[in-house]
Amino acid sequence: MYRQQEPDAHNIIRSQLTLRAVVWDLRLADAGETAKIEREWDSYQVRKIDLLSEIGPLEKPADSRTKYDMIRNCLAKIGMKETDALLVTDDAMAAAYVYGPHKPGQILDQPKQGRPGMAVVFYERETDGRCVEADLVVQGFEEIGVQFLDRVHKRKNGLPWNILYTKRTCVREITLDDLDALFELYRAKGMTDYTEPLFERDREEAYTRDYIKWMYYYYGYGMWVVCDRNTGRLIGRAGIEQRDTKDGGMQAELGYVIARDCQNQGYAQEVGTAVLEYAAQELEMEEMHCMVHRANAPSVRVAEKLGFVLCETEEQKGDMLHYYKLLSSGKA
Repeated sequence: MYRQQEPDAHNIIRSQLTLRAVVWDLRLADAGETAKIEREWDSYQVRKIDLLSEIGPLEKPADSRTKYDMIRNCLAKIGMKETDALLVTDDAMAAAYVYGPHKPGQILDQPKQGRPGMAVVFYERETDGRCVEADLVVQGFEEIGVQFLDRVHKRKNGLPWNILYTKRTCVREITLDDLDALFELYRAKGMTDYTEPLFERDREEAYTRDYIKWMYYYYGYGMWVVCDRNTGRLIGRAGIEQRDTKDGGMQAELGYVIARDCQNQGYAQEVGTAVLEYAAQELEMEEMHCMVHRANAPSVRVAEKLGFVLCETEEQKGDMLHYYKLLSSGKA
């Protein structure tokens, strides 16, 4: 989502969409309920394929395999593949089939949402306790927009989410292609004085692959990369981690690292402000924590400028300062 709505926000959103078509397979769709999202499809030039209109009346209901072939044929006619599209359906059998056909008894080594294919949104008209296989189950479309569906599509196909934009940066999920730039960033003098270094290359690559597969998938957030909006250069990392507490609980913790040649230019405060706003408004978090080495004066100043205050905890007796910020108002 986007923290700053600029004059060109529409074009920015449109440029980052990877969803090209929505296959519409609803038998009794409420036109009033879906009017908003259909207007967005038109606005962002996402193609709608009404399956019932495309295939016409059938003598008997199509089985899941037949319906899947029909969908692929409809996409092929307009030069698209299943990985370009998302299926919205109220047919539970079709949803399960398109979502992830596999051999009985096969053990999957990753979530089905991480396997390339057509993303599936199942429209559940009534909650009846059914367990439907789909990337997302919804009971209405009033709060769902094109960007939301685009993220479902990206997650299905292993593509990174663009999390937010600031005046100078784009913050997005990390990819394996970012590792060269990340290693270059961490090689700069002083970069690992107060933060942990990267693993050796093979281990870091395996760690990143698992992080994308599990952390982003289950939490929807984590540590992201910060890129310059004009050049695309990776200039840092920022995001939200889960920190274990001594009592067995978990706390959301803000983290940030900015490239050596970009420090003292306000990037950490700019990005940190946007991440806190995102945490409050999009993730509905009520509080945020921040751990800073007491000798890291620049990071201490950033934390204080972001509105964090010191906590009175046992941890303060060591090298790390524990900062806290309340987000319960819904605004960072």
